[in-house]
Amino acid sequence: MLSLIAGILTLIGGLTMTYVGLWRFEFMGRMMRGYGYAFAAGPGYFSPFISLAGMLGIIFGLIIIASAIMLNRRPTQHTTWGILILIFAILGIFGGMGGYLVGLILGIVGGGLAIAWKPPTAT
Repeated sequence: MLSLIAGILTLIGGLTMTYVGLWRFEFMGRMMRGYGYAFAAGPGYFSPFISLAGMLGIIFGLIIIASAIMLNRRPTQHTTWGILILIFAILGIFGGMGGYLVGLILGIVGGGLAIAWKPPTAT
């Protein structure tokens, strides 16, 4: 559950970054066409990069969600899914704002717990 929540938060962070980047890009285009170049030149310069980072956050969030679902369906492969969750939760810092930092923490804890988990043995 922790990993699933981390993936959802990272996905939402990526969507937020993409929206903000696209909004700033459109806003700057309107400003440059009609209201003056000098005021509009600075803030919109990095907008495509913000959108690209947001799209990476969306991808990372989807990978975390898919890994959390697969962890639930195939618990014998807990190490593989835990490593994927851990890696993409950390990479989510660059793309999805780390799921507003809460997603990052939940992803690290959830991935670590998945790696450390020992399946029950049959007696």
